[in-house]
Amino acid sequence: MRKVKIKIPAKINLTLDVKGVNGGYHQLKSLVASVNVYDIIIIKKRKDKTITLTETKLKSGCDVKSNNAYKACVAFTDKFGASGVDIVLEKNIPVGAGLGGSSADIAGVLLGMKKLFNPTQDVKALADALGSDSGYMLGGGWAIMSDRGTDVERLNTNVKLYLLVITEKNSISTKECFKLFDDGDKYYEECTDKAVKALLEGDLNAFASLIKNDLLTPSATLLPSISENIKALENTGAIKGLMTGSGSATYGIFMSKKQRNYAYKKLRLDFGDRLIKLETL
Repeated sequence: MRKVKIKIPAKINLTLDVKGVNGGYHQLKSLVASVNVYDIIIIKKRKDKTITLTETKLKSGCDVKSNNAYKACVAFTDKFGASGVDIVLEKNIPVGAGLGGSSADIAGVLLGMKKLFNPTQDVKALADALGSDSGYMLGGGWAIMSDRGTDVERLNTNVKLYLLVITEKNSISTKECFKLFDDGDKYYEECTDKAVKALLEGDLNAFASLIKNDLLTPSATLLPSISENIKALENTGAIKGLMTGSGSATYGIFMSKKQRNYAYKKLRLDFGDRLIKLETL
């Protein structure tokens, strides 16, 4: 095999509990799910040790050597002694949105390199070292992430959520967001376990009443339009509006596909291409 194609989905945080700090890292617990927008990664073997990366569609906004897809490839080749490759990264996951685009690219490159070169060891340790959500992204689906996002408990559920996502032109610095959270010196009651129970029982209204994101307040302080976007989603029928990750994307959960599509038509005039219809996978 000389060429592989990997299609890897974005993720959405349906809960995000910040539990404290340990060893300089924030301890998190989060219910996450894959959603149906994908980055597509094509990797082709070279005969030399050169690594090239070409982006199409959306742009990450950084130079090649700073791109996490490139870093993932370098980490793989350093560890397993692989040859060089040419990578084409078709970016469809919005950048800087909290939808896991960077982590998806790390996971996608590692999965592609694994298929091409068949290393004897698993690549999860590499993924975890490169990005907090990247180990989860190797498998995706419904899961509970804890610690720094490196502990992953897969959930067996066929629940489908219908979502509208509003992206922002501006991203939020995760570092600044956590600093503002820490400066507030306030920790909240954990919601993830209770929310998961309601979800698995099929009680969507209870689920919606339980979910929260502890980073919402600091993120909305840094970018006030986050609160405005959540309000717009809830005013058009979402049973819950929330933010994913540390932002800047917000989403609304709807009881049915029909209600979601109706809200999409109403909000499209205001948000244009920043409004995206998504579903959990």
